[in-house]
Amino acid sequence: MVKICGGEMIVPAGGKVTDAQMAEAWPEVIVLAWAATGGKSDPEQAYRVEAWKDVPAIRERRVFVVRDELLNTPGPPLMRGVLELWKVLHRRKEIKR
Repeated sequence: MVKICGGEMIVPAGGKVTDAQMAEAWPEVIVLAWAATGGKSDPEQAYRVEAWKDVPAIRERRVFVVRDELLNTPGPPLMRGVLELWKVLHRRKEIKR
């Protein structure tokens, strides 16, 4: 889905990633989609991770939440998830202009 939306996954999808691995990956955007939390994921938690303080996504406040069911449920929800990812990734490009 990320590739379809013009992005690139730089950490393994769905797996546990350490703070150090995330910092080393140097993401421009972080998309949170924690399972079983719906819309309750809090991007502010990402901004408090000390190991990430220099990561571009953190410095430029580009941490976004997409409801996990929109990324993991086949059918119409998945299509809505693609739209949400598209908006997030292209919002970043608009900000940089």
